[in-house]
Amino acid sequence: MAESVVSFVLDHLAQLAAREANLLYGVEDRVQSLQYELQMIKELLSSTRSKKGMEHTVLNQIRDVSHLAQDVIDTFVAKVSIYKRRTILGRMLLGFGQAKLLRDVAEKIDKIKATLNEIRDNKSKYDAFKETNNQSAAEEEEEEEKERAKSLHKLRRYVEEDDVVGFVHDSKDLIKRLLEGGSNRNAVSTIGMGGLGKTTLARKVYNSTQVKQHFKCRAWVYVSNECRVKELLLGLLKHLKPNFEQQRRGNKKGKKGTGDISSLSEEEMKKLVRECLERERYLVVVDDLWKRKDWDEVQDAFPDNNRGSRILITSRLKEVAFHTAHDVPHYLQFLNEEESWELFRRKVFRGEDYPSDLEPLGKQMVKSCRGLPLSIIVLAGLLANKEKSHREWSKVVGHVNWYLTRDETQVKDIVLKLSYDNLPRRLKPCFLYLGIFLEDCEIPVRPLLQKWVAEGFIQDTGNRDPEDVAEDYLYELVDRSLVQVARVDTNGDVKAIQVHDLLRDLCISESKEDKVFEVCIDNNILIPTKPRRLSIHNSMGHYISSSNNDHSCIRSLFFFGPDYSVRGREWKWLLDNFKLIRVLEFVPHSCGKIHSDIGNFIVRIIRRGFTGENKHQ
Repeated sequence: MAESVVSFVLDHLAQLAAREANLLYGVEDRVQSLQYELQMIKELLSSTRSKKGMEHTVLNQIRDVSHLAQDVIDTFVAKVSIYKRRTILGRMLLGFGQAKLLRDVAEKIDKIKATLNEIRDNKSKYDAFKETNNQSAAEEEEEEEKERAKSLHKLRRYVEEDDVVGFVHDSKDLIKRLLEGGSNRNAVSTIGMGGLGKTTLARKVYNSTQVKQHFKCRAWVYVSNECRVKELLLGLLKHLKPNFEQQRRGNKKGKKGTGDISSLSEEEMKKLVRECLERERYLVVVDDLWKRKDWDEVQDAFPDNNRGSRILITSRLKEVAFHTAHDVPHYLQFLNEEESWELFRRKVFRGEDYPSDLEPLGKQMVKSCRGLPLSIIVLAGLLANKEKSHREWSKVVGHVNWYLTRDETQVKDIVLKLSYDNLPRRLKPCFLYLGIFLEDCEIPVRPLLQKWVAEGFIQDTGNRDPEDVAEDYLYELVDRSLVQVARVDTNGDVKAIQVHDLLRDLCISESKEDKVFEVCIDNNILIPTKPRRLSIHNSMGHYISSSNNDHSCIRSLFFFGPDYSVRGREWKWLLDNFKLIRVLEFVPHSCGKIHSDIGNFIVRIIRRGFTGENKHQ
């Protein structure tokens, strides 16, 4: 991550020198010398992949100094930009302040250069960076890039459907429970730990021929740990009445806002859901239910129409399953060794023949996953992109065994962390970035790619469009099984993705360590922090009134919480506290008119940094 920070600062300085040279007048030579220093640091970083011991300390130092350099330059440019917009008389009155500003920024740049020099010249701290063989890590990565590029064009237009292995007994049992029984509405539940395949099993049952023929009306809704009843009902309505908004617009022309389904109250939404379900024998899947109270708040939307309707609930928690359903829940078991190997083999070799000497190594690694499908899939995604040789697989076996010797580490964490550590540097920030979004939400692809570009994650693109390169990165993450495809269009292109919550947890923990971003929820709103990116998952008003954090260094700000009303007070808070912001996102219909002072943000330099895309699109 330190290298990506340095690369972004270098790219940013180059843009300033080329496009905004007049704003750097008076400090051009110092900015240029800072570029040279950062370039030398970048070359140093390209020779290591480790994050342990002294290496980790040095990486953190370089990252922090690079962030400081970015802040100093951007603050200077922002102030000069404001100064240049003043009248001639105003400039004359502030001439002394301008001279002081030049002296201050020159001194700060000199201090930054001295710190970088001290880090670079401290030989003892860099000994761990030296390669023990003739081929550097950068050269190895370049070779991997060439091999990956050969198959990338196939990957971009082909998204492999999830292989369903096992679940034969499980699906038969659930289908039987759904189809049999009395005419009263009944709930059927299945429980198991995260990553065990509850959603995959439910999807297999949901799409089975028997279930499709028996239930004329079917709907699916995700819940997640942070359940919002209104959003849940909205998701159901859009599934059950896809043309509802168009019909409302047609019936109530001329009435402002009548076509916006999200403007309905919670009770109005429940009434509409009941009306949709009342007339048919229905099946509703309530996926990933965490709390009993969430079920209590939403269950009256599902009518008992005396037609044998069913609700299939997946959860990790036994108490939730017993609370929602009268019958004993179906306990999802881990895959056995044969099923585990079959799932791994399909994902790695994709139907192709494989060397017989790899099978013992493969089974050894698969055994360490202990039947957890998510771990097996992610491990397979890692090995699918490596050379299929005894030598390469032996290296991975060694890594897995090393992680297994750490008593505090769970097996599921071993495989997930190993896959993240083996990502190319260019993919790491893109993957970690996925943690900013709400749990279990669908992430629309096009706005995501735009954000990656605006954040500076897509570099060294040559003559290619940055968004095309970003799309390549996304397909690589899909191929590595680190993200899941949620929706595709008629051409097979991915329109939306999802991240398993175990992997999302990994994104959040790694990002906190590397200061990539922080996610703010009610539980941690009072904890002091100073991130570069902040994702707020509670209401804006509550955050403004509760948090005393220093926001001066924040470059990206996301609001994913409910009940936003971005008006005068909120705009003043944004404009006063987020001077260097590049990416700002909140639900567009809640922000009203964009404030005229938005141009005072640093997005004046990177204009595509502002996005008003709705995460539900």
